[in-house]
Amino acid sequence: MTILQQPCRPALSIGTVMIDIITVIADNDIELMTLHNMTTSFLMLEQGRKIESQSIDTYVGGGGANTAVCMSRLGMPMEILALVGEDLNAKKIMARLEDENIALDHIQQTGDAGSGVAVHISSHDRNAAIFTHRGANCHLKADHVRDMDFTKYDLVYITNLSNQSADHFPLIVTRAAAAGCFIASNPGIRQLTRLCDDFLKNLGAITLLSINKVECESLVPKLISGDQKYKNASFPITEDMPPLLKSGFKFGGFSLGLVECMKILAAHGPDYVVITDGSKGAYLMQGETLYYCPPQDVVMRGSAGAGDSFSSTLASFVSAGNAPDLSLYAASVNAASVISFVDTQEGLLTYEALEKNMGPIDMTNRIFSWDI
Repeated sequence: MTILQQPCRPALSIGTVMIDIITVIADNDIELMTLHNMTTSFLMLEQGRKIESQSIDTYVGGGGANTAVCMSRLGMPMEILALVGEDLNAKKIMARLEDENIALDHIQQTGDAGSGVAVHISSHDRNAAIFTHRGANCHLKADHVRDMDFTKYDLVYITNLSNQSADHFPLIVTRAAAAGCFIASNPGIRQLTRLCDDFLKNLGAITLLSINKVECESLVPKLISGDQKYKNASFPITEDMPPLLKSGFKFGGFSLGLVECMKILAAHGPDYVVITDGSKGAYLMQGETLYYCPPQDVVMRGSAGAGDSFSSTLASFVSAGNAPDLSLYAASVNAASVISFVDTQEGLLTYEALEKNMGPIDMTNRIFSWDI
């Protein structure tokens, strides 16, 4: 029987912390409009009308907080580098992190902006529309990074950095690499589009890169313009293969196959390249092997936080020495638990609960793989 090694080394999460205000609205009280050709949907609110909500609740979220809570519950001694304002929301955020045994030594308070706040509007398929005010999360300074001793951490996990804070991504990677850390990065679409060149230049020091389909599509024109030999890589496609492996990426008139794309990204340096495709599963490339994990069977109550839980769980178990396929399955199970709740953290599993939910582990029935 395959044994899942528990991650227990010290780790640091760097990213946003937010107050999440989540409202759930009955399907018949809000209109859903879907554009089939663009494969996008819109929730439509009527001006001047009060809309009854099934619930309106407040939680702590944000990529930095979500990943820190995730890794702490799995058993890793956690610290977090994040920014909050000098307000009541900051106290709520810090109290929540303390409850999850996350050290607050590197929580920075700023008077330049209030703590970040996001409003989630959830209805119909529970894929929430989110209004966000990033606030203090945009005010990371170089000194905040330079003042830290990265040698204390086995794993440094860099989530989406907001606006000007993303300017310090190269410095974070440089400091963490110099300390010999396992570096995982899960950047956001704004960071990839605004600072694409800086991001690609620093991939050489990153151990695990995790992005979703939309984020990867935004990189396609840049990846195609490079001279990497993998852009013409051949891979036989059959009808029974998963969707993204068959379709590849299309963006701005450019197209690129999934295997080609992952090989180009890996050529920039990461040992592990992960691309998630929402409810259609996730892909992991390591060395000459491509792994695919199908989606879990779960009733979704909220989509926010799924990517944070998936990527941080995967990074935690890979950094602890677990096999890629086993780590990928563990990440999928934890993410499935998260989306069965409205908020981003209630469903995060402890190591023991995750082991139980995974059941008897037989990777041949859980994960598909191909030699590439």
